[in-house]
Formats: sequence, structure tokens, C-alpha cells
Amino acid sequence: MTDIVLRIELLHTDPLVWRRVLVPAQINLRRLHDVIQLVMGWEDDHLYEFECEGRRYGEPDPFGVPGMDDVAQAANLKLQTLVARLKKNEFHYLYDFGDGWEHRIVVEQSGLENSNPCPRVLDGAMACPPEDIGGIPGYEAFKAALAGHADEHGEMLLEAIGSDFDPTLFDQNEAAAALVPIQAGFRRT
Repeated sequence: MTDIVLRIELLHTDPLVWRRVLVPAQINLRRLHDVIQLVMGWEDDHLYEFECEGRRYGEPDPFGVPGMDDVAQAANLKLQTLVARLKKNEFHYLYDFGDGWEHRIVVEQSGLENSNPCPRVLDGAMACPPEDIGGIPGYEAFKAALAGHADEHGEMLLEAIGSDFDPTLFDQNEAAAALVPIQAGFRRT
């Protein structure tokens, strides 16, 4: 077994929200989704999908959303298999089809000697936007409200979320602690 270093970038954020994680090559995409949720700070309340070389992987949709019937099971594909298919060293992850949080995942290193604990967060920057905020436009309105430059939408978001949110804060220790339950499934000697 080997490990892979991934850089996860939340596209269209300025400054860029990103995380660097070390994950086992044999992790399946469903479990990778869990890792992304924890290190980014998402709450796992919405559908998701991975896209690689025109193929889509996610969960079966219990509500029959159109266009989701051609999505393969994320649990059935291991990261090492997906990485082997890449023409470039990147693939994409979409979270919350309403807000449309688009992520680019770059394979920075692969074939690394396995390590413990794994998965683990190596680095990152900026806070992840709150859920159900209206995607990038909502996040920009919220940040403007935090800075005292709010329009009506920004004020509404500020009232709903609160002013204690710091968009510049990434707490690596908090992200690391969130991964402990997943690490138990990948214990190595």
C-alpha cells in the first residue's frame, strides 16, 4: 500500500481556499468524500460527485434528480485506480449541486511509502464558506457584510450566520482532529 498527496482547491474563491492532504492510495471515492468534507469544513448535507476524464462518481440519488442516473458508485472506485486514469494530474469534485461548490483536486505526489496516521491534513489556507450560503456570490456578499460593506443580501446572511466567522482562519488542528475516526479504518503497523 502507498499514499498519495492531494491538493484540494475550492475554485472561484479569492483568496483561494485550499487544503493539502495525505491519503491512502486504496481509499475509495466515497471515503475520500468524507475526508474532503472534514478537512474543508463542510457538513455533508448535500449530494456530491467526482469527475475524472468525463466519468462521474457519486451516490445514488434518492430523490431522482435528472442527470444523476449515469453517475457510478463512488464506493466502488479506489483513488489509485482513478489516479491511474488521469491524463493530467487533476480531477474535480462538486459539492452541493444548488450552491455549486466546485473543487479542483491536484495529485501532487503518489507512490509514497505508507505512513501513520493516514489520512491526515498537511496544510491549508482560509476558512471554508458556510453551507447553504448561495455559492460563491453568497460567500462574497457575506464577506462584504463582515467587512461592513453589505448589501441587503449580505446583511441577511450576516444576521443568519453571525459575525464571529473569520474567512482567513484555517484551523489545521481542528481539521486533524476531525480525521481521527477515519484514520481508525486505515491503521497501519
